[in-house]
Amino acid sequence: MSPRRPYTEKWAEGAADDLVALADVGAEIAKAALQAVEDVAGHHRTGKALGQRNVSGDLSGLYRLKFDLPGVSPQRYRLVYELVGHDLVIWGLGLRHSHIVYKLIAARRRALEQASETDWS
Repeated sequence: MSPRRPYTEKWAEGAADDLVALADVGAEIAKAALQAVEDVAGHHRTGKALGQRNVSGDLSGLYRLKFDLPGVSPQRYRLVYELVGHDLVIWGLGLRHSHIVYKLIAARRRALEQASETDWS
């Protein structure tokens, strides 16, 4: 059996800004975030499916993966992503506390949907 080809990483608008914000918190947490992305892209870890959320909104079709610095428990951060064909679409990275990252990503998806509805081209 041949090994699975890694997913191709694609970053949704705003997701790279999340990584920059994590780097402002500390280089080690940004490194942990990139490791989480690499783990999913390389088929080493999989996340939990998300759906309609009472607090943040509709996250159907997306997955979340917990990550943090080594030895920190419970893990405080989340990678939220979507698998589209052979693409790994990173929707965002951030704190799980108070559903911050989920609310942000739900808002990003709504904004993208609204923009595509008003695009007449």
